[in-house]
Amino acid sequence: MPKGIVKASQLSLGYAPHEAQQKVHRSKAKHKWIEAARRWGKDRCCFGEMMETYRLCLNRSVSHINRYALVPPGMHAWIVVPTYAQGRQIWHELLALIPKGFIRNNEVHRDEMLIYLNGQRPDVWGLIEVKSGFSPEGLQTVGLDHLWVMECQDIFDEAMHRFQPLLRQAGRLGRSTYNGIPSLWSDHWFRRGVEAAGRASTTEHAAFNFTVYDNPLLNEDDLRDVESDKEIMTQDAWDRMYMAKFSSNAGFFKNIDACIAGDLLTEPMLGHNYVAGLDIGIARDFTVMIVMDSDSRQVVYHQFWDSTPWTDISHRVADIHSHWGVQVLSVDATGMGGQTFAQELANMNLNVDPVQITGANRGELLESLAIALERETIHFPAIPLMLRQLRAFQHRRLKGGQWRAEAPSGEHDDEIFALTLALRSCSDAAPALAYPAGRGTSSRYLPTQAEVSGGNGRMSMGRRMMRERKSNKMKERMERAGIVA
Repeated sequence: MPKGIVKASQLSLGYAPHEAQQKVHRSKAKHKWIEAARRWGKDRCCFGEMMETYRLCLNRSVSHINRYALVPPGMHAWIVVPTYAQGRQIWHELLALIPKGFIRNNEVHRDEMLIYLNGQRPDVWGLIEVKSGFSPEGLQTVGLDHLWVMECQDIFDEAMHRFQPLLRQAGRLGRSTYNGIPSLWSDHWFRRGVEAAGRASTTEHAAFNFTVYDNPLLNEDDLRDVESDKEIMTQDAWDRMYMAKFSSNAGFFKNIDACIAGDLLTEPMLGHNYVAGLDIGIARDFTVMIVMDSDSRQVVYHQFWDSTPWTDISHRVADIHSHWGVQVLSVDATGMGGQTFAQELANMNLNVDPVQITGANRGELLESLAIALERETIHFPAIPLMLRQLRAFQHRRLKGGQWRAEAPSGEHDDEIFALTLALRSCSDAAPALAYPAGRGTSSRYLPTQAEVSGGNGRMSMGRRMMRERKSNKMKERMERAGIVA
């Protein structure tokens, strides 16, 4: 057989699927959604699916290839990962699992993560590309025989919108596999896809769910390690990781949607106290500033900067500080860069409270925000970047085996820490009020922008309620202090 040619019958891989993986392979569905636990074997299973597509492409007739102009490549597959950093592991697995005889002229482009495969004739070859979902603009429209999306729970909608057109080119097989652990919120595209595939009445889509105990290759020591993680993880988080159970409480922050309220304001309200948090993007992160009403613990202003010179940011921070009459500006002063920037702001006569975020107080800051969310003692408008980061924040395993609450690889946490810093300077939350059954929970009145700006000159009911409440509180404090008006 001439060099550079391979037959489908010769396809032999260093992958032997276990019983649960075989259930996926036996399915005739064109699109497979695999929601499976850590250590079940999702990636190996999807590798087998992709190489099955390669086998099918090797059986294509020459007339089919010529009719649809599939040269080059004769077979085209993408592996989409949340970030290139996460793609390195699957890249090394590809090089280990794909027989060297299948690689066309030893063409492996490590920098671009491309592998060229032999075809059924010298001018018809295959191409596997590893792509990042972190930069959706890089997911250019091409026709694919196979799309494999890894760790779907960490890939956001911006990238997902690019997937479907990739599977619609005439002449291509348009097969796909999606794998991951359950997402952290119900309207995430992967959760919707799994549920829709589970309801599908056609053979086009199929959904699968497997726990860690569905992997027969794990021994007793492996399972004891899995069980031991219960000691350092919440039950919801452990169930998500190892039982592939969906729960909106599996992320680090819970009850997020219940705390969404009000709108951002453009003007401060007379007599209100404001504090702010500033997370400075030292390297590639955004710089985020959040202003909160200190008493109501409501976010009233939000600003972020991307790739903006620090000199411009610092002057804008000073303008916001002055406009809102910020009483305390808590600044992330971690590291030499953070300390330098915080000092510059202090030299501009801003009310700076520098906070060095270290291992010791990092957990305390995050926990204070988590408690405020659970007790609904913090509120914020539906700011897309903030909601995205709050929802994505989760327990992640470090290289040493420990678990840590952090953003997924390639994601940001600047919104979260700007929010925690602002919350740090707010007044203490009022104690929860007990109401008789049937009356519901308490809620704060949130002013409209018209009320803040003064409206038509007449005091609105909401503003009057707020003024009366503040006046009553002042009277109570005076009485407790023994002051007679």
